[in-house]
Amino acid sequence: MNLLGRAWQVVQANVNHWLTATEDPAQMLEQIVGQMSQELTRLRQGVAQAIATQKRTERQAHQNEAAAADWHQRAQLALNQGNEAIAREALTRRQTYLDTAALLRTQLQTQTATIAQLKQDLHRLETKYHHARLKRDMVLARLQSAQASQRLQTLLADTEDSPWAMFDKVEAQILDLEAQRDVTQLGTSGLEARFQTLEQRDRVEAELNRLKLEQDKP
Repeated sequence: MNLLGRAWQVVQANVNHWLTATEDPAQMLEQIVGQMSQELTRLRQGVAQAIATQKRTERQAHQNEAAAADWHQRAQLALNQGNEAIAREALTRRQTYLDTAALLRTQLQTQTATIAQLKQDLHRLETKYHHARLKRDMVLARLQSAQASQRLQTLLADTEDSPWAMFDKVEAQILDLEAQRDVTQLGTSGLEARFQTLEQRDRVEAELNRLKLEQDKP
């Protein structure tokens, strides 16, 4: 299994855990994106390590090839001097370096293919990560909008427990008090009117008696 497959399994396992462990959608989305970011960092480190290993293998292959060329020159020098035994020994050493270089070259081919796959996996995970961030932002925006709408609908709901119902009750009590005040005022005004009528009659009778007394005077 490649690194991307293992990384994706880790993300999925953690997502399944969060789905059962948390009830906060926003927190769950942040954790998913955070986990993907961590796996992306690990994959980048894996690619960097693979490239470093490839460079080290290539350097070792060049060193063995250079050593093989050097022993080939020594073999030619020994043979030119008529020393066949030393030439044969030099060629044997040369062959050892050639074999090692060939093995390293084979490893380089495998490493090159592995790095190419890792780079593809890295690109795919980076794409998924960026899409996940965009998706998170869009989902969180929708979540916040839905929560705000729900709170607004709760405030506007006309229920017994809503503040609007309480306002209606208080207003009804105020109307009752105002009606009682009006009735009281009406009653008081009628009584005052009757007293005013009586007082007016007393004044009229007093004036009438005064006139009568004046007429009776000689």
